[in-house]
Amino acid sequence: MTTPSFSAYVPPGVYVSDVSGPIVTTTGVFPQILSIVGPGIGYRTATQSFQAYAGTGALLTFTGVFTQAQTGPPAVAAPVVTLTGTSTVLTAGTDYSFTVTPDPSGNAALATTSVFRVSTSTALAEGQQVTITYNYADITYYQPQLFTNFPAVVNAYGQPLAATAPVTANTSQVANPLSYAAQVAFGAGANQLICVALNPADGGLEQQLISAYAKLAATYDATIMVPVFPDGACIAASNNGFPRIGFFGLPADYSESSMPITAFTSSIGDMRLVVVYPEVLQAYNSLTRVNFNVSACYLAVALAAMLSALPVNTGLTGQAVPGFAGLTASESQLMTPAFMNSAAAAGACIVYQNRQGGLQVRHGVTTDMGALNTREISMVRQGDALLVAVATGMENSGLIGSPITANTVATVQGAIVSILQQAINQQVIVSYTGLTVSQSAYPGGDPTVISVSFSYAPAVPLNYIQVTFAIDLSTGQVTTQSAQNAAALPAA
Repeated sequence: MTTPSFSAYVPPGVYVSDVSGPIVTTTGVFPQILSIVGPGIGYRTATQSFQAYAGTGALLTFTGVFTQAQTGPPAVAAPVVTLTGTSTVLTAGTDYSFTVTPDPSGNAALATTSVFRVSTSTALAEGQQVTITYNYADITYYQPQLFTNFPAVVNAYGQPLAATAPVTANTSQVANPLSYAAQVAFGAGANQLICVALNPADGGLEQQLISAYAKLAATYDATIMVPVFPDGACIAASNNGFPRIGFFGLPADYSESSMPITAFTSSIGDMRLVVVYPEVLQAYNSLTRVNFNVSACYLAVALAAMLSALPVNTGLTGQAVPGFAGLTASESQLMTPAFMNSAAAAGACIVYQNRQGGLQVRHGVTTDMGALNTREISMVRQGDALLVAVATGMENSGLIGSPITANTVATVQGAIVSILQQAINQQVIVSYTGLTVSQSAYPGGDPTVISVSFSYAPAVPLNYIQVTFAIDLSTGQVTTQSAQNAAALPAA
């Protein structure tokens, strides 16, 4: 039933109409997936058995096969072909050959490879079974991939650490940076990861990183990224509606004599970039049973993984950092309270060794120390979560494209209220005030625009507890007596 306007005669009676607006729901919890961008070993390994014929090639399962050894980087071994069930290694060109069929696109990762028997081979009979182990980098290797457990990462990129200890003490034992970073992340609490392997074909390291970031440009769930160069990648993504926080760890050989950490972080000054410190710490390799030095990029991974597992309104301050053996002796001596205060005041996120010997985040800050809401990681995340909730909720409301009626402003207001209440219930924000909804009008505005504004209160982190106390001896009469007499007195 439609409620009449009563501008004309209406018979007496009851008029009822349903003016319910759309029921708006957000997509649930704010997405917090850590994305790791870094170098892998550059290939995957596969083993395949087949019968070898001179006239008909056996097509290898995967594309992008390395048919010859590559000096690198990355260094890639040549395929190994043996007679199945034996240790007899066959010779390329003498016993077998490869035929590579390029893809029309010219992309080497899409090229197919077939194996043929060389008709003059004396070691390999026609139709005899052979087994080939080969390395390949197919089209998926350099694309973003989602992982929910560490064994899947190993299957995709290889083992993280070397199995043999180096001759020189403390030398890095990381065999595969991307896999090791994933190991650190899952160990620090990450539930899922997006990994992107750098492609050497994209150019130098900086260009490889830029290309990898571009592959994540339209991935909403990639809200935390590491490692990150301070080149504006996270800022640009946020401006396009993909709010992100980047964690960056300095290389182990970073020279503070050329640029102190205080100058480095001050030069960045952005709430979307977190620089972790110190630049080197120690990790343990269970395969070699020795400690070794690792750069702060892995510390950045650990902190980013911890953040991804915490509620949106919780930052890193005071959080214990798992997965490392501790700081080096030189770093421990350097990190005096005065030094840590100076570095943190300039925007460095300090990890120190606490009284119990464990690693702990001293203060979870970004490199923008200009204001409370840009300094505290938790407050940046709350703003990001609210942005995503409002954008997603209103996009799902079905209002865009609908005709504007007399009830549309109220409908929009109802949708916004629903989203904000859900944000409060999910502890994304504490409260909101000053909600206004209005339609623009000619001649000063566009009537197809409905403007919404409000203010919100975030959860502010508890960083300081100030306690004062004084001695008070006015508890009554003070009596002095001998030890012998005191021992004879009953307990009070």
